[in-house]
This record gives sequence, C-alpha cells and structure tokens, in this order.
Amino acid sequence: MTKPNIIISEQDLHRLETMLEHQSKLTITMQHLEDELARAEVVAPHAVPANVVTMNAKVLITIAPSTEATEITLVYPHDFRGDKGQVNVVAPVGAAILGLAEGQEIEWPQPDGHLMKVKIEKVLYQPEREGNYL
Repeated sequence: MTKPNIIISEQDLHRLETMLEHQSKLTITMQHLEDELARAEVVAPHAVPANVVTMNAKVLITIAPSTEATEITLVYPHDFRGDKGQVNVVAPVGAAILGLAEGQEIEWPQPDGHLMKVKIEKVLYQPEREGNYL
C-alpha cells in the first residue's frame, strides 16, 4: 500500500522535532514518525484542513480487522496520563494517524514486525479548527 499524503501544522512539526531531538534513543516507532514528518506537507496552523488529524485532536478510528470505531485523543508524551482514549504520538497508532484526513488509511509497522491498518473515520475535534493554536 502506498502511503497517503499527510498534512502537519508548522507548530506540531516544530514541537515533535524538538521532542525527538531530545530523546537519548529513538524507538522504531519514533524513527517511523521522523520519516513521516520528513514527507509531510507542512502548513500554517490556520491552514490545516478541518478534516485532518493534528496533535490534541479527538478522532474516530478503526484498526483492521475490527470494523468498530474507537474514539481516541492524540497527545504529546508529556500530556499522556493513560486516560481512557488517550494515545501517545510515539505509540504506533498515534504516529500512524498524525496528519491523515478523514477517509484515509495507512498500514503502519508495529514493534513486533506486523503491519496494522488504521483508518480515520471522523475528526471529532481539532484544535486548529476551533481557532486554538496553543
């Protein structure tokens, strides 16, 4: 499967690159996240399409083979508290969905070498869409 186009805000890119630079050792998922950031279309926060997954977005996703959607919130590692529905951006699912738009899907490598297939069903909340650029 070819990788879908992804869109990331300049702000998210800067924060994620800074976070990755300060890691003493990058996990496989962090390395894949770096690759995704390098290929992303980068736009100003106010120019992010309303249907794209950004940091702190609340999203409905499906992970094959399940057909049941799961609601998650994509968070930075320092905001991850293990709350129900929170997904860390350095976790495989989190890194996979960043920058995807509704209807897009991606195959993403898991630490065990298997691929997972994740689809974005709906972006329920996106900070940029609400004018929240913090």
